[in-house]
This record gives sequence, structure tokens and C-alpha cells, in this order.
Amino acid sequence: MRALLRCLESSNCRKNQDKVVLLGSFHFRLALRGQNGGEQMWARSTTHALRNMGYSYFFISTTQQMVQLYQIFPHLVKAIIQEGSDVEHCRTGDEFCILRPDHPEGIPIWKLFSFSFWMQSNHFLGPQWTLNPEPWYLGATGITPNTYLGYSVEPSCTSRPVVPHSERHDQAYVMAKMLRFFLPGPTRAWSFEDYDVASNASGVRFIVGAGPDPWHDPKEPIVLPDSLTNLGRLPQTQFIDAVAHSKVMIGVGEPSTSPTPYEALCLGVPFINPWDTKDPTNRNTWLAQHGLLKLLDPPYVYNVFSGDQKGFAKAIKDAIAHPIDRHILDRMKMTSVEDRCELF
Repeated sequence: MRALLRCLESSNCRKNQDKVVLLGSFHFRLALRGQNGGEQMWARSTTHALRNMGYSYFFISTTQQMVQLYQIFPHLVKAIIQEGSDVEHCRTGDEFCILRPDHPEGIPIWKLFSFSFWMQSNHFLGPQWTLNPEPWYLGATGITPNTYLGYSVEPSCTSRPVVPHSERHDQAYVMAKMLRFFLPGPTRAWSFEDYDVASNASGVRFIVGAGPDPWHDPKEPIVLPDSLTNLGRLPQTQFIDAVAHSKVMIGVGEPSTSPTPYEALCLGVPFINPWDTKDPTNRNTWLAQHGLLKLLDPPYVYNVFSGDQKGFAKAIKDAIAHPIDRHILDRMKMTSVEDRCELF
């Protein structure tokens, strides 16, 4: 704030420095604390883009802070990014928040944007004011698109070199943070037998960094097959190192649309994306673990029908036989995220 006030006083603000964005979603604060969930990675990427573009931005945690900061810079604040519920509370639950004829110091509703990971619109003004990390409309039909802000794993991923394929281990990294993802159920993509068969066919062993789910512990311990070694929950640096030294990453059905496969591709590791559908000929109907990566093809993404044991083993063998270099989707490069932030 000191730098902003000085440049305003001296009339020498750098490009975009006199444009203010208030960051109110709690995911921005969690990202500051080092958390790495999908929403936090998106929040961190958004902050990174604003910083690269020279914007002034402030973190806020309460409606009172938001109103106070807005009233200091009413003409400089270009956008306020909040959770959808907070936008609605500002609109209907706080008489001193929104601009109204009887409250001319309030915030115009059109300066408030909701920070929403999923495709549903959750803003009073509609989809244009709902920000998304993914262009959900690309992988579905019949939906009204929200505003695609997007994110990038490029800054963190490119900070480490791609491991040469000759130096990688004969291993496949299984993307599952919780052991319950291996339990039989409608979302589980592969049986324990599938792993053993694929390991024998491809010559790789499977590794996973999974722990128990504190909200859903099974009555009996989950015993993994011989072909699958659990390293336990890994710190972020060890997790990235394990992925980087793998020849392929395996999706198991959950979690949905995680950023992790993008990190894998950026490290030169292809992804096995399980899917299910009643219409195999129409990719838009595929219910894939990663709803946007179903649009990619080998050698980057291998979309395999859930439970197809032969297809699973073949995809792993093909991925190993056709190694890839670092791959970042054009829409997920940092410059692309910055271009979309120009809406502020």
C-alpha cells in the first residue's frame, strides 16, 4: 500500500500499479500458508499473474476490511474476488456493503466476482461474474460458460528440470492421496488384479503416496496388491520428485479434475485417464476422471475405459514406449493466464 500511495502522490505509477484488486476468497489465504489443493493452486496462480502484470492487490478476510479498502480507493478498485456466498451476503445481508441510492459509498455489485471451481454459476449477475479455473464448456454440452480465468502450473513446475527418461525408475505413479480410493465402488477404475496384470505386462511397479481418510476409515485395513507400494503421504517436494522419476501417472477414478495431471505432463509424464459412458463415440459424454484432459490423445493422455484390464495394460506399455518431453497446454501457460486477467 505504501508503494501505491507514493506512486499516486508522485504521479509515477508503473503500468497497472494504480489498478487495485481485492482478494477475498479464503483460498488466497490458504495458498499463502502453503496449501496445495486445486483451489489454492488456482489462487496462487492468479496472484502470480497479477504480480507479473504490475497490479496492486490486497488480501482481505472480512466484509468490513473489503468496504474500508474500497472506500480508500473507490475509483482504483477494478475487481473484488470472493466466494459466491460472500458476494451474496454483501448483496443482501449487509446494509453497508453494496452501492444503493441510500448508500452512495457502497461497492457496485458489478465489481464483485465469485471464485468458483465448478461449472455452476453462483453470482447474482450471472455466469460472466463467476470465475472458473477450467473452460468447462470445452468438455460438455448445453452449459452456459462462466468466465474462464484459468491457472498455470508453469512457474512451480519449470523450476525443476525434466528427469531424463534413461534416469527414471521402472515405476508408474498412482494418483491417490487416500487409501479409500482403492476400495470397490462406482468410481474405482482398476481392480487389484488389474494392477498385477499391468505390472507383469509392462515391467513397471506402481507406487502411491496415500494415507487414511480421517472422515472415512474402513473397518478393515486396506491391503494393496504386491505390485503396488504405498510410500505414505508425501511432502510436496518428495511427491513431485516421485512423479518426475516415473514413466507414467495413473488415474484411479478420484479425485475429479485434479491439477496433478497437468503437473505430470509438465514434468514429461503422460497420464492414464479413466472414463465411462453410454456413448463411446461422443467424447463430450465421457465421464472421465479429468473432464478436460479427456480431450487430449496419446502420447500425452491415454483415455482408457474404466475396468478394461487389457486396455489399461496396453496404455501403460504404450506410454512407456512413447516418452514425452515437458508439455504445457497453451491455455495454461502463464502468459495466457495474464492475458485473461486483463478483464480486470
